[in-house]
Amino acid sequence: MNGSHARQVYLVDLALLNAAGSSPSDLYAAAQPAQAPTFKLDRLARPIATPRLAIDLFDRKIQRSVEAQGLRLLHCAARLAPALRDLQLPAERVALTAAIPEVDAPSPCWDAVEAIREQPHKLLGQLFANTPPLHALTLLNSSVMAYVAEGLRCNGPMAGYCSQSNAGIDAFIEAVTMLAEARADAALVVSSSPNITPALYLREGTSYPDGTDADIYGEGAAAVLLATVAPLTAPLVIRVAGWGRAYSARVERAAALAERVLEQALSTERVNLSDVELLVADERDPILRELFAPAATPRSSRDLTGDLGASALLTDIAYAIGDSRHEHEPRSRYVLLMTRSRAGHCGALLLEIAKMEKGA
Repeated sequence: MNGSHARQVYLVDLALLNAAGSSPSDLYAAAQPAQAPTFKLDRLARPIATPRLAIDLFDRKIQRSVEAQGLRLLHCAARLAPALRDLQLPAERVALTAAIPEVDAPSPCWDAVEAIREQPHKLLGQLFANTPPLHALTLLNSSVMAYVAEGLRCNGPMAGYCSQSNAGIDAFIEAVTMLAEARADAALVVSSSPNITPALYLREGTSYPDGTDADIYGEGAAAVLLATVAPLTAPLVIRVAGWGRAYSARVERAAALAERVLEQALSTERVNLSDVELLVADERDPILRELFAPAATPRSSRDLTGDLGASALLTDIAYAIGDSRHEHEPRSRYVLLMTRSRAGHCGALLLEIAKMEKGA
């Protein structure tokens, strides 16, 4: 894919955790009421409880030492361990990529903000006293990846991304590229949302400057297992058919950039947008709404999960898989997923999903 001699890449298994539930079908249920965070009563959010880790894969001390967003990621990774073992691959042929938010431990950062507000004349002193060093935050992300690699025996090439909403598409495309270029035979892609804390609101603000669609943030995680051989027992065969991505910080180029990324994703299969049966994207994004307007209106699970940041793309994949048409109208169909970040990143992913024939 995205190359005439590249190997095909298939999705073997998927795990997710968010306010809607832990399976693709949960993303089509009725949305539960969002709740206001205790520190910001003028906004709504969709937080979740911190999961307990599987002790057969991870040491007990990890539950106590790893930050909540890391625990969500490890929980989802652990659920893919049986499927990864079934592939019976050498650990050196299993790649690992991760989409992990930049803010791992935001509470000290908020302490700094509060302290500076109370004593503005001691700005630098309060900042250094209440903010953890950058290398400490970096080590937290590195530790989470190390725990996954050790627990699930992923000793092949690795890559981590932490640029928020576009991190998911970058981690996924990097894993696909590793497999297509024969640098690995399977790849685990893991992701987590940021924690819902004051620091998140301070950093992110809102996606829509006019204030009409203020973000409802959510907490969650998702992980997918990719391989170069389609699973024999899965009810669906899910093939990565194409992808595209680009970046421009110029706001006036956003529409043209999205159009170019869409063309990249469709070009490998030589399909048109009219050939795509399901468009998964943030339906509130005016650029994407306009881009898809001739074909259909995009939809997603965002109303159930909230904005999941770095974990949104993998959750969108679960949403695409959970569409009931795969079961009730079995045939091969194309699904297009598309993301845009506030900073100017744009990415698209084309999947071909077909129901497995009985006895195949």
